[in-house]
Amino acid sequence: MVLLFKLYGNQSQERGIQSAVDATFKQQLGTVLGSFNMRVDDYTYRSMISSVYNVAAMSELTSYEKINDELDISLYNLYISLREEKSKDKVLERIEELHDIFFIMVQDPTSKEATNKLIKIADETFFKVKD
Repeated sequence: MVLLFKLYGNQSQERGIQSAVDATFKQQLGTVLGSFNMRVDDYTYRSMISSVYNVAAMSELTSYEKINDELDISLYNLYISLREEKSKDKVLERIEELHDIFFIMVQDPTSKEATNKLIKIADETFFKVKD
């Protein structure tokens, strides 16, 4: 009986931790969304890159990643596209589109439509760029 109680307690604690991680991730998605509302200068651009990196790194720990396996990949690809000088301007030209995508993701982090759009943006701005 004691073992069963400990097992239940551990599972309950794990659910609590997972809920906290998921809630923090959604808050971080909101931070990214907010960064796409600002006028872009050097400071806000660095903040944008940092926010995207944070959600990309955190995505692997969320329950949303288990539902949408492309979540972490799409966020890391966007981070790379923003970070690299050769694609920076092309990504920033699509800031309104990125705002709309992150608006969806804040509501539903498992949205495959949103992650597919992020992957497409990264492909079109960085991974398939011809020099």
